[in-house]
Amino acid sequence: MAPTDEKSRWQYLSEEAKAGRLYLDPSVAQSCRDASNKQIALFSQLKGDLKSIANVTGLGRFNAADELAKMLGMKAVGGERDFDTAFQEHIDVLTLIRDTIEISVKKYEDQQIAQAQALTSQGANITGGDQ
Repeated sequence: MAPTDEKSRWQYLSEEAKAGRLYLDPSVAQSCRDASNKQIALFSQLKGDLKSIANVTGLGRFNAADELAKMLGMKAVGGERDFDTAFQEHIDVLTLIRDTIEISVKKYEDQQIAQAQALTSQGANITGGDQ
């Protein structure tokens, strides 16, 4: 699936979470959030490493060496379908996934608190009515 499709899917899920229609159990969400953060860190590191290989040298002294070096460098950063852009697209999707998970967990926890308060209130009314 293309990164734009994944981004669209997670944008939709993010809106569902914000609207309170998507809940994730915190025990499940923690490992998903940790995995997302780990991948974001990895892609960020790889993105930084690309800058060191964007300037390709040492291909020899033949006519097409400079053109080949430029082409390889552009594949790393700045060219069509380059790795730098691909890594950024993945980082954007992973960030959206992580943020969606955090929103849904917050909504889940808020719902649990509200239900507990409602039950406590009902219990107080039952106890208060017997006196």
